[in-house]
Amino acid sequence: MENAAVIGAFSDLADQAVLIPAEVAVFLSLICIRRYRPAFVWAFVVCTASFVTFVLKLWFERCGLPAHRVLYSPSGHTMGGTLVYGGLLALFCQRKWVVTLGAVMLASAFAASRLYLHVHTPAEVVAGGSIGLLAVGAMRWLLDGQRVAVAPARLAMLLFVVGSLVVVCYGHRSGVEEWISRLARSSVMPHAACAKG
Repeated sequence: MENAAVIGAFSDLADQAVLIPAEVAVFLSLICIRRYRPAFVWAFVVCTASFVTFVLKLWFERCGLPAHRVLYSPSGHTMGGTLVYGGLLALFCQRKWVVTLGAVMLASAFAASRLYLHVHTPAEVVAGGSIGLLAVGAMRWLLDGQRVAVAPARLAMLLFVVGSLVVVCYGHRSGVEEWISRLARSSVMPHAACAKG
């Protein structure tokens, strides 16, 4: 396969059509094994990070694509990939340095993939990666810096369920980006600000 195809395949792991089912699966799995606090920490952080990214996209995209693009659409793939896969490290990995290094590597890899595919600018992937990294840090902090205590067999089952969903949903497209772009340029957003630059 050509480099672009390989990198595109990696980037697709962070499409919302893959991540949203995985996020729901993690939440429900934690509920099923009676880890209620981690479940709601996961839900809170995922929803908060997603909402922040959504609002930023609405704001920056409201005037349409500028002639000199710098920060038009914060990278949802970079944010989401860092948040979900890094969040799993925050939930289940004991060593802080592994969580930190893993999250940074994920953010860097997804950011690099989006830059290579020419779908985002450096500023946009930095914005997305920063939100994702802050979310992973917040998740770990809200869990008091400790991993979720769960039997190895249950953890293996949880990861199997999440991994299976990723495989099943992989390759699908959510269409969220296009919907946000249309919404941003609709009458909902303050177009008066665009005229002022």
